[in-house]
Amino acid sequence: MKIIDILLQRLPEKYVDLIVSNMDDFNVAYNEEGTLASVELMTLFDWEQSREGYDFWNDVYLYLIGESELPQLPIDIIYSPSTVLVMKDGMYVMNSGGSGICIRYEIIMHELKNSNKRASDQVYAWLN
Repeated sequence: MKIIDILLQRLPEKYVDLIVSNMDDFNVAYNEEGTLASVELMTLFDWEQSREGYDFWNDVYLYLIGESELPQLPIDIIYSPSTVLVMKDGMYVMNSGGSGICIRYEIIMHELKNSNKRASDQVYAWLN
């Protein structure tokens, strides 16, 4: 039996889609494996480097071996190009220039008032 078929038997399709989207070579999903025991979820892709993170995939693994409930799917937020978020711990540019890259600037807004005038003017001009 193929890995993809084994996963589809045990997991909802959206979880399998996430697994395949994280794999460097999705053709591996079509290899003949045999049983779920021979499919090691951890070897299919790097959990730490995935968008969902290690804890999410560990919970999926624990579900597969019967030790946990299936975790909720993460919310996928799509930002417009160069969306700026200002938080108390910094400023974030999401989907910078439409590239999908997110940038964090460690600017504490309430401290910006006390900084030198030129620096604060540059930040406020950029925000506008």
